[in-house]
Amino acid sequence: MSGAVRVRIVLILAAAALAAGCGDDLGPLDWETRPDTVLLFSLARPEFLGLPSAYDFHNLRRVAVESPAATGTWDVALSEASGGFVLLPAGVFAGADASAAIAVDSVQPFDQVRRAPGDTASFRRTQGVPVHGQRVYIVRTRALGALACVRYAKGQVVDADSAGGSVRFMFVANPNCNDRALVPPSKD
Repeated sequence: MSGAVRVRIVLILAAAALAAGCGDDLGPLDWETRPDTVLLFSLARPEFLGLPSAYDFHNLRRVAVESPAATGTWDVALSEASGGFVLLPAGVFAGADASAAIAVDSVQPFDQVRRAPGDTASFRRTQGVPVHGQRVYIVRTRALGALACVRYAKGQVVDADSAGGSVRFMFVANPNCNDRALVPPSKD
């Protein structure tokens, strides 16, 4: 095999790896700001074992966390501490990937939060964040793929049921890798 053919093969494989790294089809994906909702149950209550208590913002799906060691398939989980609900990034659990993180915007309304913070110190990776109704939670996902793809989302509490041990959140998620925008370019 000639050197030129080897170089072409390497370039094709590199392009394929880049494309597969985040699921982007070699460019930004279209998305919209219509919020979706998700209901999560508290990890702190044994009676909810097997019910979805975590969320995977890469694949936009709820995850039942049956053991704190079962990290790597979700970004944030719902639990309880000091008499209230808390959101836990995966890094709270020993041995977990600490790249998933949560920031809080307690000043702007949900619709006006347009970008995730660029300062990594704004995000909590190994501490829970108390859940309050008017705050906007900004999630940075765990890093996936060869390019360490992270995605960003924003969420807010729609309903918190203390007696029922659950919280319903609305959220908007940017499907593009490493893009801190929380509104699509056409809405910016």
